[in-house]
Amino acid sequence: MSLSQGFSLARRRPSVRILRVVLRLTIGAIILALLWGAFVGVLWLVGSSRIEGVPLSSLRDDVLMLGASGARAPEESTTILVLLVEPLDPTVLRPTPLAAPPIILQLGGDREAPAALVLPESIEVLVDGRGLMRLDEIQRELGADRLARAVIDYTEVRLDHVVALSTEALPSLIRLLGPLEVCGGWGCDEPTPDDVRAWQRDPDPAVVLARSTAVLRALASDLDVSMFVRSPLLGRAVVGVLAEQVVTDVDLGIRRLLELSPGIGVPTRLDVDRLPMVRNPTTGELVVLEESAMIRFQRLRDGLPFDAIDPVEDVERLRSVTQIAVLNGAGVAGLAALYEAELRSAGFVVVGTGNDERFDRERTVINYLRGDREAEPVAFLLAEQFPTAAIEAIDGPVLYEGAPVAIIVRLGRELTAGTGG
Repeated sequence: MSLSQGFSLARRRPSVRILRVVLRLTIGAIILALLWGAFVGVLWLVGSSRIEGVPLSSLRDDVLMLGASGARAPEESTTILVLLVEPLDPTVLRPTPLAAPPIILQLGGDREAPAALVLPESIEVLVDGRGLMRLDEIQRELGADRLARAVIDYTEVRLDHVVALSTEALPSLIRLLGPLEVCGGWGCDEPTPDDVRAWQRDPDPAVVLARSTAVLRALASDLDVSMFVRSPLLGRAVVGVLAEQVVTDVDLGIRRLLELSPGIGVPTRLDVDRLPMVRNPTTGELVVLEESAMIRFQRLRDGLPFDAIDPVEDVERLRSVTQIAVLNGAGVAGLAALYEAELRSAGFVVVGTGNDERFDRERTVINYLRGDREAEPVAFLLAEQFPTAAIEAIDGPVLYEGAPVAIIVRLGRELTAGTGG
């Protein structure tokens, strides 16, 4: 019996060894998986903490209240101030300048297409404690938070979020995750980082918006948790780009920026409009048509599309409510009546004509009250009718026969040159 038992024990020993090896390998694999999971989890937590939102005081409810009604937007929609800025340098504490005009982007709610209103960088708005400042000056000197507050005060549109995206954010993501096929109304291509940098400088904001959205849509499939599992170092690099080249109040959480982007699931038409402006023929300065701008702000507050706005009506509306007087400063009989007829045929409202206090004016002068934002662009439009005229803002009241008017045109002798007087 002892021999038999010993023989039996000797035959079972290899199986026991195999089981022990398999058990050790299994335990080792579990430990490695746990360690790998812990490593990926730590990277994920660190990454998420690096791209937490920056609190912006301009978005607090107590700051958003303006007067009795306050800034507003449809509750079911999301309204975002999008800023494309120059490359961010974490070591420099000063704000980064704008690289393109600010855009108010509104999506969701009852809108069939996301709406984007382009705000020219050169327009002046009132800033508490600083007076009138251009939008690009506010960003360069005071930063995105103060710029958002100024935009809210100016438009009375409630903002839900602010996203400042560096011109290096998308090119860097393309470099890390590319090549990517990007499709839109122009077809499909695989843009390089340099391609992205080039079209981000396109003067047409609609092009920049459409292509940026298409790139974000192409990136969406790669920016998720699995990226950290497949390549933790790549995930860490992507987080670094988002942390260094994107400033926002939103906790991005890797995919949050993509969720805020319009049409990320499928290509979507953008309802893009911009504030109508008139150029000063003397200085080249652009001036906003205030009444037409208010119409666009109201559409954002009500969640209505811009498609129904006819840009031709912007100028016609302004002409129809601005009173103009024409005075003869050249001493030529019938000159004021002649130009009264021409201006009325061009759509201007001429309330009357008369003689200037002097008849020796060599050059036509267009006067309006300094600071009158409705009269100023009409004065520039009038300059198209009088190419040689000087445009002069005056500090005192603009009076015609003792009554205030918006603009006075004082005709000069250059209008009669070559006509025999």
